[in-house]
Amino acid sequence: MKSGKTSKRSAADIFFDTVGAVVPSCGPAMRLVELGQQRPLSVKERFVLTYNSTLCLHCNCNRRKFNEERAKMRAVEAERRGR
Repeated sequence: MKSGKTSKRSAADIFFDTVGAVVPSCGPAMRLVELGQQRPLSVKERFVLTYNSTLCLHCNCNRRKFNEERAKMRAVEAERRGR
């Protein structure tokens, strides 16, 4: 007998996981903006940031904070290029 636990995912779980991966959201956008302040972003990360910059389409829950952090990131990038 197997001692491993099997987990079954419903069709709804799979559907919402897929939609969550496709629809822009604030989580990845905020993480990338903060990461961009620490180090230069790769091309792939820049693409993901651009895609997710619309944040949550249903709520705009972090719009103000995102704009502030993105301005900081742009200032840091300008400083890096100025060196």
